[in-house]
Amino acid sequence: MKKRLIMIAVVILLMWVLLACSLSELRPERQAGLSATPTRTPKPTFTATSTATRTLTPSPTPTPSNTPTSTPVATDTPIPTDTPTPTLSPTITVTPLPSNTPTATAVPTRRPTSRPTTRPTPRPTNTPAPPFVGRIVGGSARCDGYTAVTGFVKHADGSAYPGVAVGVWSDAWEGRVTTSLPDGKYDLSLGGVPPGTFKVAVVRLETCGQREGAPTAMDCAVRSNIISVVTTEQCSGTGASQVPMVDFTGP
Repeated sequence: MKKRLIMIAVVILLMWVLLACSLSELRPERQAGLSATPTRTPKPTFTATSTATRTLTPSPTPTPSNTPTSTPVATDTPIPTDTPTPTLSPTITVTPLPSNTPTATAVPTRRPTSRPTTRPTPRPTNTPAPPFVGRIVGGSARCDGYTAVTGFVKHADGSAYPGVAVGVWSDAWEGRVTTSLPDGKYDLSLGGVPPGTFKVAVVRLETCGQREGAPTAMDCAVRSNIISVVTTEQCSGTGASQVPMVDFTGP
């Protein structure tokens, strides 16, 4: 506690010393400010203003006088004298006589004759021979009312050719189709058909038309030459025929 009091006292003493020093430094400055002589403010100077000069009044411009202009006197125009008209001498123009220009005779232009174009003759197409060949081998006259086309289908060696379709038709009748039997024989009935000219051929059964479930022959594709046969009403005598016989030979 003692030390603290000593320190407080030391601090207060230092503060008094510093205050005393400050007061001693301010005193000479204050005395110097009081002893200084105040400066005198200079009086303002007056600037002389120049007096305005008098402006001269312009003198009036004299009006120009009217100067008389002399008009020239018109001179007399001389009267024109009569100039004699020159006499025109007629000029004789010689017209040349037309010359006889020969007229050129038009020569007819000969038109070139066009040569005939030689068209090559088309070669005949070699139509392959049908696989079957038919021929009439006979016929018989019958007076019992039976009419038909019959015959045999054979191989080239003469053996029987079964299962071959043969058709008969006419221009007015769609015809019928049958198949050769195991011995090669076939029979195509003409019952109910008026006598006349008929066509017989080996046909492709799959290309034939149908009538009531039965094949017809008119529109079939043929596999042989077409043979024409004739049936008659008369059943006896010369030329009588009710059953023509046609054989077909195949491969």
